[in-house]
Amino acid sequence: MGGVGKTTLAQLVYNDVKVQEHFDLKAWACVSDDFDILRVTKTLLESVTSKAWESNNLDFLRVELKQNLRDKRFLVVLDDLWNDNYNDWDELVAPLINEKSGSRVIITTRQEKVANIARTFPIHKLEPLSDEDSWSLLSKHAFGGEDFCVTKFSHLETIGRKIAKKCGGLPIAAKTVGGILRSKVDSTYWKTILRSDIWKIENDNILPALRLSYQYLPSHLKRCFAYCSIFPRDHVLDRKQLVLLWMAEGFLEHSQGEEAAEQVGDDYFAELLSRSLIQQVHGDFSGLPGDFSGQMYVMHDLVNDLATTVSGKSCYRLEYDGKQNVGLSVRELGRFPNLRGKLFIKNLQNVNDVVEAYDTNLKSKEHIEELTLQWGIESDDSLKGKEVLDMLQPS
Repeated sequence: MGGVGKTTLAQLVYNDVKVQEHFDLKAWACVSDDFDILRVTKTLLESVTSKAWESNNLDFLRVELKQNLRDKRFLVVLDDLWNDNYNDWDELVAPLINEKSGSRVIITTRQEKVANIARTFPIHKLEPLSDEDSWSLLSKHAFGGEDFCVTKFSHLETIGRKIAKKCGGLPIAAKTVGGILRSKVDSTYWKTILRSDIWKIENDNILPALRLSYQYLPSHLKRCFAYCSIFPRDHVLDRKQLVLLWMAEGFLEHSQGEEAAEQVGDDYFAELLSRSLIQQVHGDFSGLPGDFSGQMYVMHDLVNDLATTVSGKSCYRLEYDGKQNVGLSVRELGRFPNLRGKLFIKNLQNVNDVVEAYDTNLKSKEHIEELTLQWGIESDDSLKGKEVLDMLQPS
């Protein structure tokens, strides 16, 4: 079951002080439904070594991972595993076979069959929250982290408990609905949420609570939220970068001045954060090198699905499948009339012709402060390269 708290529980264990003291090394990788051994192996290696690895040679990366784990007591978390093929699982964990006693691998999965294939110890199955715990969690988010005060909010408790019961014991539902209720601590508004027809929708891939959370977003936040569908599941969100992307799309165009626009965008981000549509995770769960993990923001898988659904055809993404070179054309830059800041375009050898470069319309973009152009390999056509370069010059 999605949204029941599997990843949250694994994070609590992973970041526990006693756990940190017990293990020499820790590594975390989000596997997701796109089972890519190369990506997961590289993520684990980067998490263990705290540096980036450019190689895409799986055998090399597996050897390096095994060497870095040798004679170490380690904890590895493989989050959101879907693949139930035993051979794939065996190949994935081969570098983790270690003579050092006490090493552990934790997996989180929605499918019991996956857990059966991977298990050594009995499966720990998370059950939905009780109605009382659902209310406790919902009220915490509805009242801004304050403990529920019986005397102050007594008129809301009966309504709130009925809403909490509709969340089906799922923490992600209780948190997001709590975010809706937080915007207006008023009994009439709460009754509107309770009686919404969205609760009655059956056989829907999106939880009713999440649909409600989007339904009651202000229009300016709906655009920003739907835009997040361009990111794949488990993608680590860079707060500043996302705000700049919103600016480039013109979502913050009513702001006065660049600094004001960035502040407005940051306020939008904070609002989505307070509604649990974006989550901050504490601790090194990204597998990324360096200190980036200090400010990590992610979307829950179910929230990402919601963003993809509501965005329709207004936003789209192309994902690299590990087998062929897939990516957005430079022509897509023409879709961003308010592009600003620093821009880095690489692999320009893949630009098909001058028309594609012309369609970027960079010459009309007045707010680009710095532009870096890079060819991945030496071009065989120097004339084409020069013409492409001329077309990519900003004003």
